[in-house]
Amino acid sequence: MARPKTVRSWLLVAVVALVAVLVPQVPDWLPVSAASVDPGQLRQRVLDSTNQPYQGYAEVSGALRLPELPRLSDLTALLTGTTRVRTWYAAPSRWRFAVVSTAGERDVYGTPDGDFTWDYGNNQVTRLVGEVPVRQPRAGDLTPPELARRVLSAAAGDPVTALPARRLAGRDVPGLRLTPRDPDTTIGHVDLWVDPGSGVPLAVEMTARGAGRPVVASRFLEFAATAPSADVLTPRRPWGSGYSIVSAPGIADALGALGRGFPPPRLAGRALRETNAAGVRGVGVYGTGLSAFVEVRVPGDIGAQAADAIEKAGGDSEEFPEGTVTRLTITPLSVAVARSTFGRWYMLAGLTSSDVLATAARELTLLRGRRR
Repeated sequence: MARPKTVRSWLLVAVVALVAVLVPQVPDWLPVSAASVDPGQLRQRVLDSTNQPYQGYAEVSGALRLPELPRLSDLTALLTGTTRVRTWYAAPSRWRFAVVSTAGERDVYGTPDGDFTWDYGNNQVTRLVGEVPVRQPRAGDLTPPELARRVLSAAAGDPVTALPARRLAGRDVPGLRLTPRDPDTTIGHVDLWVDPGSGVPLAVEMTARGAGRPVVASRFLEFAATAPSADVLTPRRPWGSGYSIVSAPGIADALGALGRGFPPPRLAGRALRETNAAGVRGVGVYGTGLSAFVEVRVPGDIGAQAADAIEKAGGDSEEFPEGTVTRLTITPLSVAVARSTFGRWYMLAGLTSSDVLATAARELTLLRGRRR
């Protein structure tokens, strides 16, 4: 039986994994100048930079007001505080990042043979065998290059405009602002500053609609558009360390156990874009861009615990003849749980307004005589 804290963490993970959007604030106190670059061309350079090697030292600052997640302290710290990350990138299958803290260092290596984790504090090396379709977001996902590519890919049709240059990691670099067209997304705009030569983003800022500052900030303090050495990217097993092998998937198994049946073709006026999202059975993705949301039917005990967790976190419930909808917004994330009088439970989450999720949730309670 899943605990409320586990279900609540899934609601957060599902959306962050879906669009992975969070960002930083970058100081303006130095005069800067950079050659003007068309924002459309700059966006394309970012999308084309997947094979551009680089290395650097980044700072990720999160300002989300998350409920307590005692079993996911790393995720909570990443989205609510400041995390410093050293990163090396050679190719999509050859990379490494290290989270640096006063307690030591935790390194994650990406190799063609799988991911390796080196935990300095526990003196433990772990090898992950297989591909994980869904996993908990980690610090490497929120470095400027990774975060920017995810946002731009998700919002391919949204307009971009030029921003004044900023000085980042000793470079004067041009910027661009992406403004979502969909009025229902909770994201007001996303700002990026990009090294024009390499196309690698040096900073990203995502700001919620109506907010005065970013909900997360990610920027390079040090950066070089050079390839890291093979030695840096090769996992090492220090003398005396422990070693374990973990088979994938992990989180995907837990999420896959929730889904039951098939998502309906439309919800809240949005077409079903993807079924079995990220390889997880029963998860549907609706809509496009940054206002997309996910939906999954779940067992009654999971749904009841999720609704209880949302209410305890400050959410509210509304009764309808067809069932109950419970919802919560943790800017910019919205979550909802629906219970129909037919005994079916559903969970929804997205970077979209809670009204959209509430509409979709009520539509789910109206489904009759349909095997899902």
